[in-house]
Formats: sequence, C-alpha cells, structure tokens
Amino acid sequence: MAKSVKALITPEVLKWAREKRIKLSLEHAARKLKVKREHLAAWENGTASPTITQLKKIANVYKTHVSLFYLPQPPTGFQPLTDYRVLPVPLSIDEEQNYRLNANIVEAFEKRETLIELYELLAEPPPQVTLALNENDALERAAERVIAFLSLNRRQLQSCKDAHAALKFWKQTVEEKGILVCQMSVNPHLSVALETGRGFCIAQKPLPVIVLNGKDGPYPRIFTLIHELVHIALGKSAIQNTAFRARPHPALNPTEVFCNQVAAEVLMPTAALLQEVETLPVGKNLSHISKRFHVSPDAIMTRLFHLGEISPADYRTYRQAQREKYQASPAQSGFARYHNRLLNAAGEHLARTAFRAYHEDKITLAGLTAVFSNCDTKHLTQIEGALFA
Repeated sequence: MAKSVKALITPEVLKWAREKRIKLSLEHAARKLKVKREHLAAWENGTASPTITQLKKIANVYKTHVSLFYLPQPPTGFQPLTDYRVLPVPLSIDEEQNYRLNANIVEAFEKRETLIELYELLAEPPPQVTLALNENDALERAAERVIAFLSLNRRQLQSCKDAHAALKFWKQTVEEKGILVCQMSVNPHLSVALETGRGFCIAQKPLPVIVLNGKDGPYPRIFTLIHELVHIALGKSAIQNTAFRARPHPALNPTEVFCNQVAAEVLMPTAALLQEVETLPVGKNLSHISKRFHVSPDAIMTRLFHLGEISPADYRTYRQAQREKYQASPAQSGFARYHNRLLNAAGEHLARTAFRAYHEDKITLAGLTAVFSNCDTKHLTQIEGALFA
C-alpha cells in the first residue's frame, strides 16, 4: 500500500528541477522515468501527483534529493554549465548524452558543496586559489605564473615512469593548491562521450572544480587539466569538448585559444622543447621528447607545428601515419579497479578531507560512504589504502 501513497510535492519545483537543474525535455524525462508524457505533465502542473516510489525515481534521474520537491518554491543560485560549452553541440550528440553531461555537472556542484561543508565541520578555512590571469597577458608570462602558483617540480615530473603516473602527479599538484580534481561519474549509465565533453571546470572560489573524462587517455587528460586550470585563473567556467589540434576550430573564441596556448607553454615550454629538437631530427627524437615532457607525440608535433618548426606537409604526413597506425592496432580494453574508480570520481582532495572528518567524528560512516557514490562500506578500506599508500 505504501508504494501508492501520493507525494504532495510542489509542482513548480518539479518542473524547475527538470528544466533548469538537469535540463531534460518533457519527452526525454518521461522516457527515462518510464511514465507517460501526459502523466509527467500533470505532475508538473499540479493536476496529479506522483507516488512516493515514483518521486524517489524522479530524484534519482534528476540527481537530487526527494526533499527538494517539497520546497515551497524553486531554489535560486544554481548555475549549470550548459551555456559554457567550448563548441556548439554536434548534431550527432543525442539528448541522452546531454543529460549525462548535465548529470555530471550537477554531481560536480554537489561535490564542491560537500567539500565546503567538510571544511566548516573541521572548523578550517578552505585553501584560497590565488592564481589570476588576464587574456591580455603575454603567453610565456602567463605560463610562468601558472608554474609558480603550482610550485611545479619538473624533476619529479620527469621521474614519473609512465603516462598514468604523470597524470597522478599533475592531479595531485593542482589539488594541493585548493582545487578539486575529479573524474566523471563512476556510474556507467552516466558515461560521457569525448565529443560531448572531455572535461569541464567550475570556476567558483573557494574550491573550484576540474572534472576530467576518464574515457580520454592520460596525456590528453593532462592537457585538459591544465587548460581548465587556466579557465579557473580567468574566472570563466567552461565545458571542454575539443582536443589540442594544429588548426583551431573556427568556432573557438579567443578565450579558448588563450587557454590552449598557455596550457601548451606550461606543458611544453618553448625554449626547453626547441633545445630537445636540436639534438636529433624530430622523427628520431619524438619518443624521447614525449617521455621528457610527459605529453603525447601528437601534442609534441602539434606544438612544433604551431611554433613553425615543422611544415604543414610534414605534419599532414605524420597525422596520416598515426591514423593508419591507430586503425591497424587492436582495441584496448580494461577498467580500473572499482575502488580506484570511486576515488577518481570523488577526487583526492575531497576523499582525504572526508576521511579526516570521519576519523575526527565530524561525519558518520553513512556520510563517508555518501562521498563515494553511496558505495558499500567494504570498499572504504580499499579506497583509504589507495589514497594514503
């Protein structure tokens, strides 16, 4: 009988949550909720009400808590990033992909709010992000300020044994400066295609957030990470759905070009890169240069093309060879262990703060599991071991 009890919610809030919070059309929301369109419309205009069971499902799809729908009026202040996409949405991206991206954005906002609350419980001020840039800054000077802000240890970076170790180094380096770095949802039903979003940032302070797409390779994720860090320094939130390329997309605005160029200078400083190129021809030296800077060979070639060190013809020849190599190589498979995926999705900054709050009796065990997508408590020991190893 309890399943059929009606939920006396505020219809306007229900409509707001769909249209403004998760940005779903009425038709797509009804399909995801497995209800008729007219039933959902009736719930939103107040001529009918969902059951408690249906309301729980709505809360899950809309990425919120059931209590939201009992508010007397829609909340204010939530600013999703949909209007900050780097490039227009390709026609090939369906509404489900946009829903998944928006769901990840909502989760990122919630992680930031959770982290702020944890600092309040610990009676500590959150770290302040002092990095600030202007698009009129000279590129090399802007890169120098990013490097100084990060207290970047290039010798430690060069000691990283592989791309994944380099990615971990960069993530930890950025997080140490008061920025939450995490990956998109651990929920496979919320996975996002790279053409939809390679990453995004919430440039609000304190505790801005950078979210990376785990489907991307470790080196492209590093570039996205630094690109989004520059966005935070500019105070401009964005959704990144393009890669570092030789010829910028014509729809890219000056802000995106600036962020790309500064990120490239941070990762591959002009003087150091050209010094490496002088030792051997690029073709014979490419693997060494890639390991030296811990960026992909593609990024090296693109950077050299921008610097005028290789011709358009040579660059096209290289790109064609890479495409043929990619098509001939077998597909790679495999996933990170589940506890590592939970940790990556939360971000180390949030995870460390949550475990500290738990051990100081500031939050309950349930509160700790909530940080990690309400995982089973058996995963917490593995997460803590991976985090503090």
